[in-house]
Amino acid sequence: MRRRSNRALRRGAVLVEYALLLTAFAIPAMMGIVAGGVAMAKDYQEARSQLLRPLP
Repeated sequence: MRRRSNRALRRGAVLVEYALLLTAFAIPAMMGIVAGGVAMAKDYQEARSQLLRPLP
């Protein structure tokens, strides 16, 4: 009985640690990637419109 409770406590600790890692690193990293992608798309649209103008 004691073995099962120790194993359950360790499993719970791993889940808490995983949740903390997600909130501390993964979510901010994904937000940064999305922000960078939005900026790159905007720059691409501007460059494309400049290149496709009929007069230089």
